Amino acid sequence: MNDTVYAVEGTAFPLTVKWLASVFVAALVLQGTRVGVPLLEAGWTDSAAAVFVLAGLSVGWCLWWIWRSRTAVDAAGIRQSWIWTKRAAWGDIAQARLLAVPGLEWLVAPRLIVRMRVGGVVAFHCADPKVLQALALFAATGVPPRAAAAPASGT
Repeated sequence: MNDTVYAVEGTAFPLTVKWLASVFVAALVLQGTRVGVPLLEAGWTDSAAAVFVLAGLSVGWCLWWIWRSRTAVDAAGIRQSWIWTKRAAWGDIAQARLLAVPGLEWLVAPRLIVRMRVGGVVAFHCADPKVLQALALFAATGVPPRAAAAPASGT
């Protein structure tokens, strides 16, 4: 039996989610340009304008990370790149549940909800089938996926 934890990595969000988020942000920008002049003439205070600009930048930053985010499973544990990197070492996980909407994985990214022994709850999104298989195996058994149970490699 092989006790080596195999490593897999893949995108955190389905392509459909990425494009839908992009369309929503584009619609938000379009609407902002439509009402831009009346907003500018409204006599905003500097602090109100700063909040408005920071909110727009936050939306753009989240969209950037929806496109870039990746989830990885390796010997150390689970990791997802995001605005801040989310990590869970295997030994720090008290409980894990995989949440997915069967048939709608293309629209609702499956996620592993992890309750840490110390530090609360962390959600790891996953759209890659190999990573999803590894997370499902861990959620079902509570044991980090080993190389012997690894999905067949296509390379």
